[in-house]
Amino acid sequence: MIDQDSLAHLLDILGNRNRRRIIDLLRQKPCFVTEISDRLIINPKAVIEHLAIMQKENVISFYQDEKRRKYYYLVRDFELLVQMTKPDQPPQNTEEATGGAESEERTAPPLIDKILMIRRLLDSREKLIDNLESVEKDIDELMNDVIVSGRSVFQNSIESEIFLALVYAPLTPIELSDTICHPIPEVTGSLRMLAAKGYVESEGGRYRIKGTQKMKPVIPEPVIPMNLRWG
Repeated sequence: MIDQDSLAHLLDILGNRNRRRIIDLLRQKPCFVTEISDRLIINPKAVIEHLAIMQKENVISFYQDEKRRKYYYLVRDFELLVQMTKPDQPPQNTEEATGGAESEERTAPPLIDKILMIRRLLDSREKLIDNLESVEKDIDELMNDVIVSGRSVFQNSIESEIFLALVYAPLTPIELSDTICHPIPEVTGSLRMLAAKGYVESEGGRYRIKGTQKMKPVIPEPVIPMNLRWG
C-alpha cells in the first residue's frame, strides 16, 4: 500500500494540468523534450521542469538514442479514483435546540467550504489555460514566421533551434542541449556564432536573446471569484 508521503507527492503531480497532459502523452509512446513541447504547446523550459519533478518521484525515466536524444517514458502508471457517497441517514434538523447557524456548521461535512473554494479556483484555472492556449497558437504562428525568415540569417538548423528555444527563457548550454537534442559541443559552437552575429548574449552562464533583459513580462490578472475567502 502506498504511504502518505508518496500519496501526497503523487497528488501534487496530478494537481498540475500540464503534468497530467504530459503523462497522458507518455502513455502513448516515449517522447523527447521538443516533441512534448510541440505537441502540448508548452515552452521547453517548463517541460524540463515538469519532467524533473516527475523523474524525482520515479514516475518517469529516460533513455538516450545514438544521437544522445533523451526519450522520456512512464516508469509507473497510476489511476486516481474519487468516490463520493451519501450518508445512510440524512442529518436531523436540530435547529430548534441549537439554532440554524450552529446546526449547519455542525452537520456540514468537514472542510467542505475549502473544497468548494478549491473547485472554484480549479474552474478559474481552466479558464486561464483556455486563454493561454489561444495565445500559444498566436505564438506558434509567429514562431513559424521566424523560422521562414531565419533561413537567410542562420547558418544551420541548430542556430535556428537555439534561437527559438531562447525566445521562451534564458538557458544554459546543458539545458539547450536537452531541449533541442544536440550535443553540447555543437550547441556551444552555435552559441558563439549567434553571439558574434549579435543575436544572443551570456550572463551568469545562461544565454538569452540580446535585448530581452530590458523587457518586462506581461502578467495577466488572475480570474478568481471575488467571494472566495478562507474560513
